[in-house]
Amino acid sequence: MADLASVGAPPRVGSSSASSPASTGAPRQVKPLRRLPGGRAVVGGFLIAASAVATFGAFTAAVGGASGSYVVVTTDVRTGQRLSDADLGLVSLDLPPDQHRLAFTELGVLDGATALAPLAAGQLVQTSDVAKPAGGSDRAQISLALDPGNALGGDPALLGEGERVAVIVTYTQAGTAETATVSSDAEVVRVFGGDETGPGGLTIVLAVPPSDLEPIAQASAAGVVTIARTTGLVSGPPS
Repeated sequence: MADLASVGAPPRVGSSSASSPASTGAPRQVKPLRRLPGGRAVVGGFLIAASAVATFGAFTAAVGGASGSYVVVTTDVRTGQRLSDADLGLVSLDLPPDQHRLAFTELGVLDGATALAPLAAGQLVQTSDVAKPAGGSDRAQISLALDPGNALGGDPALLGEGERVAVIVTYTQAGTAETATVSSDAEVVRVFGGDETGPGGLTIVLAVPPSDLEPIAQASAAGVVTIARTTGLVSGPPS
């Protein structure tokens, strides 16, 4: 009787004989392993990240970085005041191209310049705010109206900006000509000619020592003035 009871007994739920694939006949599923990225993929990802960082850095510099150092006044400056290094400083600013060309980037350029308008401490100095005499702060400017024949023919190659010249005057007294040099180291600032001063006429602007102003003016009014080019002379003309 015991053997018949054991044969007819149903299998236990959850037993190994009921859950085993071998006992049910179902195929066993094997999931593939996840593979790590290959070396080429890793390098590609790194390059993309580096490019993004570089692009962001360039954009940040372009938008928020300073374009250079520019001259400002460090104290209040009145109209007509002559500037010195003590009045000037450099600050880092981001200026658009149109404003950049009107500003100054070197302190020495403005040493001795004269303020044409009041400037407040910290203000950016622009070309319209200052004037610097040609030839230096110890020079004054004077103009002469001359015939081209007395001014090297008005040749720009001989009378260009920065050329050194001597101003010579000839007086005629009692039929006798007397000649004297009234300025031995004048600097050409600018030459106007042709339609600007009339047919055949020249106007020459010179930078000279203040002591030469009156002799040059007197020579222009009472004598015949001649300009001699002295650029490059080791020793100047007789005074």
